[in-house]
Amino acid sequence: MPAVLLALVLAAPQSFARADDWITAGVDCSIFAVGDVDGDGLADIVTLNGARQICYAPSVHGWKAAAWEVVRENVAEGVVGLEVREVEADCVGAEIVVRFSDRAVLLSKRAPVQFTQEQAFSGQAAEPPEPTAAGEPPPYEPDAASLVRRRGDIDGDGRADAIVVFAATTPHPHRLVRVAIAAHAGDDRDGDGLTDAAERERGSDPLDRDTDDDGLLDGWEVHGLPRGVAGGDGALSPTRRDIVLVVSRYEQIDEAAARRAVEKIKQVYAAMPTPNPDGSHGISVHVRFTPPVPTAAQGAWWDVGNRMLHSNERGLVHWMQITPGGGGQAQQTGDLGSAGAHWAAFAHEVGHQLSLSHVGDSAPAWCPLYPSLMNYAFNYQLGGDAEAIRFSDGRFRGVELRESALDERLPFAYPELKYLAAPPFRFTLLADGAQSTRIDWNHNGHFDEQPVEADINYGGSTYCGVRRNVEICAAAPALFVLAGITHLVTVDPRCAAVSVRACLGDGQWAPVRAIPSSATRHDPVAVASGEQAYVFFRTQRGWNAARVTKDAIDAPVELPVLGTRDVAAVACGARILLITRADDDALAARFFDWAGQEKLSAPQALAETSRVPPGLAIEPATQRLVMATSGRKPNGHDWCLRVTWLAVSGDELRAEESAWTRGEQHVNHCTTRPVVAFRGDELNLFHTGWFDGNGLTTAWRTRRVGNRALDDGWLTCLLYDEWTCTRVGVAFADGPQGPIYSYRWDSGDHGDMKVNMVQTAHHGWGIDAGPMRDFDDCRQITQWGIRHSILSMRRDG
Repeated sequence: MPAVLLALVLAAPQSFARADDWITAGVDCSIFAVGDVDGDGLADIVTLNGARQICYAPSVHGWKAAAWEVVRENVAEGVVGLEVREVEADCVGAEIVVRFSDRAVLLSKRAPVQFTQEQAFSGQAAEPPEPTAAGEPPPYEPDAASLVRRRGDIDGDGRADAIVVFAATTPHPHRLVRVAIAAHAGDDRDGDGLTDAAERERGSDPLDRDTDDDGLLDGWEVHGLPRGVAGGDGALSPTRRDIVLVVSRYEQIDEAAARRAVEKIKQVYAAMPTPNPDGSHGISVHVRFTPPVPTAAQGAWWDVGNRMLHSNERGLVHWMQITPGGGGQAQQTGDLGSAGAHWAAFAHEVGHQLSLSHVGDSAPAWCPLYPSLMNYAFNYQLGGDAEAIRFSDGRFRGVELRESALDERLPFAYPELKYLAAPPFRFTLLADGAQSTRIDWNHNGHFDEQPVEADINYGGSTYCGVRRNVEICAAAPALFVLAGITHLVTVDPRCAAVSVRACLGDGQWAPVRAIPSSATRHDPVAVASGEQAYVFFRTQRGWNAARVTKDAIDAPVELPVLGTRDVAAVACGARILLITRADDDALAARFFDWAGQEKLSAPQALAETSRVPPGLAIEPATQRLVMATSGRKPNGHDWCLRVTWLAVSGDELRAEESAWTRGEQHVNHCTTRPVVAFRGDELNLFHTGWFDGNGLTTAWRTRRVGNRALDDGWLTCLLYDEWTCTRVGVAFADGPQGPIYSYRWDSGDHGDMKVNMVQTAHHGWGIDAGPMRDFDDCRQITQWGIRHSILSMRRDG
């Protein structure tokens, strides 16, 4: 366009269509320009990112932006501005002027996305066009501050459109570029392909290209998607939000089952309580099935999706594959994903595409007051009803839950909260007036008037804190607290030595101190008593004991009388009690005294047996010995966790009571050495579950609670997740440096998490420091996710 005409256009008063989100950029982008970079007659967005790259987002027919492309690497520091300038008619594209504080540099462009030379540019670059007031902030964050305002002809109609960059923080920190198209002359002022008369007839807005904010222009929803892309079943509407979902089922999936799942998710999305411009609520999902995916073409969902979905369809539709098995995965705020034929898993994965996470905007996961199908605690049922799952509308968002101080009275009516009495949480509730409900957060059997501390978000799993790698180890870790410092015991990868290291705090560990002559391939056992600790380890010759103090490690002594039996240890007064386990599961007790001549007392056979080396601890309130074992229940279930309380009198132990965890009827497996730990007077057991065919097992925590109606007074929860597996026992110790949980990661190599890597986490009781609350899924989907999941288009091809 001639410069004079452009100046007249920019100066003329104009009206603008309602602004739409155009493209997003990182928070490291603060310098933006607008101009026709690729010579197609449409203005593009240009920015400089923190990696010192000049990037541009091309305009695709003025409909949407394409994804960012890099046009220049390694731009020098000190850039203060960018400008896109036209070039001679025989040249392709434009020139980008990079302004520094003391000079300007001209980047000459002679072919699309290829800058060939750099030269000094004399004089100051022209100032950008006068900004316009058009371009309202994003609906999802109306308080977002505008950072940059520019003008440019995004849709190629000869009128300068308004481009505003906002410094947005919701749903995450980013730069949001919004474009308000200058109103066109004629009968389609917003240029969406639908005349003003037709818009008035259908109830859509003649000055809003996308009246219902679903990422599809109004004209597309009436006349059909561009580029010949086929829609799904049913008519699209410019006044009711629509999703076009392309579904590819694996050939081994029954077609009828796939269609039933799809019909169910249509109902879930249609039931969302979000208003549409036409007065209805919810989102219409329009499905198009592709031919089945043959076995030879099956594989990673991202590979299959990129093959099944043509590039011209990107930015218009979503894609999901249906595979055997359960669960699934999907891009978050994207258009590709995968799920099994279960409708709940399918709806959950589409929710990820529409920008939802598992936790809303809380840092801790599995919030009980986030009743969303995105929450692992409620993704297959809500209140025990598989048909009741839904997206959360954020109705409980006014209450913030902190596990360190929980109010056992909630300001909501009992019928709204009664879902919490069902699995997975099974809290005890009591109506407390019309708009108040009492809840027993800590399961102690009564409602406390003062705030309580409890791990309440165990519905999907319990998070013990950030996991930090220590080292590759050949055996299970052990933990003990000596002189106010927690120590970690490990066996090096070559089985050449047992080592001890002290916790320095904040997840850091001191250098190792190796125990001399301690080569072993077996799990070490550690126990502290007063100012010294003892590490027991088994060599080819039998068991040895090494005394550890704050400053020294004594040479090990042999304990040949123990033979090759398994050993467990606990400090019992001034002595160390050892309980051995033979191959026939028989248990025997001995006392160990480092200072004594014989060091080991005569064995006492115990009536109890165990499949695994027992876990031992002294109960603070009674000073009784608590022993956790594994055995067969009367109902035939084997490898189940049992607790026995024993009185200690001299060298004799006497069993006083015993109980199967979770009662006689429920199964609670224990397949490696358990750990017994007390939090005050509360009994906790850390143990592993059933082994799979590869010898992998998940880890669990079982807690004794005052509510005896809850599995006979026991609450069991998974630690971390189903993918966190080990082949050996876990460790736990609670000292002045906090509760530390340790285990060996054996699930496979994933980044820096390698097989046999011992990891430690420093919030072992699962008490999260951050708050958690409800989240409005529906608002995020309709005001952000539905259009940002298909925000950018591909170029023609």
